[in-house]
Amino acid sequence: MTIHVEKRIHQVWSEYMHYVYYSAARGMRLPSPIVGKYQYILTNEKGQEISLVELPNYFSDGVTLWEIYCLEGDLFEDIERFETYDEAMEKAKKYLEKKN
Repeated sequence: MTIHVEKRIHQVWSEYMHYVYYSAARGMRLPSPIVGKYQYILTNEKGQEISLVELPNYFSDGVTLWEIYCLEGDLFEDIERFETYDEAMEKAKKYLEKKN
């Protein structure tokens, strides 16, 4: 089964950068963003989709996590988090390749 991966700038990150620009102009400093710059959308031939995003220092412990979330297809419940991009990508692809 073919898996298509689209890499795009995450909307939350884009909005964060907008506020950083205007906050800096006013002498204010914002905390770090809650998501990384990019969002990866993985899609299979059936139209099932999984979002993969980076969560830099999400729990304020200095650890970056990678999160997957099913957008289309009910492939798994809720969200799943991983220590590395490669682990998250591998798991997302396994979900999308699974024969239902």
